[in-house]
Amino acid sequence: MRAVWQVLVLGVTGLGYHDMAWAWGPEGHAMVADMAEMHLTARTQAQVVELLRIEGRRHLDAIASWPDAMRASRPETGPWHYVDIPLYAQQYDAWRDCHEDWRGQRVMENTCIVAKLPEFVRQLGDKRLSGTERLLALKWVVHLVADIHQPLHTEDDHDHGGNMVKVVFAGKVSNLHAVWDLGVIEQHYGWQLGPHYHIDRDEVRRAAKDMDARIGQRERESWADAGIPIQADAVAWANASHALACAAYRHLPANPLLSDWNAGYQQYAWPVILQQLQKSSVRLAMVLNQTLGQ
Repeated sequence: MRAVWQVLVLGVTGLGYHDMAWAWGPEGHAMVADMAEMHLTARTQAQVVELLRIEGRRHLDAIASWPDAMRASRPETGPWHYVDIPLYAQQYDAWRDCHEDWRGQRVMENTCIVAKLPEFVRQLGDKRLSGTERLLALKWVVHLVADIHQPLHTEDDHDHGGNMVKVVFAGKVSNLHAVWDLGVIEQHYGWQLGPHYHIDRDEVRRAAKDMDARIGQRERESWADAGIPIQADAVAWANASHALACAAYRHLPANPLLSDWNAGYQQYAWPVILQQLQKSSVRLAMVLNQTLGQ
């Protein structure tokens, strides 16, 4: 039941970006998109370019954070970004974890990322839809493949996915969710978001190129579950991300508002986040090639 919290936070002025629940933040989402774009087939790339041209865009990183940017005006989309698997549960259960609207009310329809990602993949591949409709689906696919690999987007411990776990990280008052979204990535690279969540796209692309070069062929093959239906992939990816969530809490000190714990947490969390970003990119490229390369 984190959606109400997130929408309220987004609607309050004067809060810093670390108070906002954006998976990976604009930098992380852009890196995933940049890495995936390097591995699109020629046919897929041509279709992506054609769809992006509708809005005068050229690269996937330009749309990667759009679902977050429009979230305050479309609060009903909030639950699409995550799935609230109880922190200590073993795995995803659709009936338990995927039936809440943005107000936290239980509904009959499936509302979580595990259901919405396959839905948008189907729309992206449906050539009966208009280009504008398929571009919208592309935006969501690029974004949600990254979101589902953020461990705190696949768990809840009665704390709105870590949003209510207050911490001081890198000298800033923040929360556990934001540390995973933004804090660890920005600490590693020495980045800081500019006004209106501006990022240095050239710098981010350079980082993405370096990150992509460190993915071995064996890793690419093991991460890309070619031939498995996207519905099964979404469940498997959510379960794997969820398995990482307990450690995110376990590595916190007793009082993360006072303790000098940042360096140790950074050392633990960055390798986890690095691999999740890499996995996201490999799987995003796979999904786009399977959907648009036919």
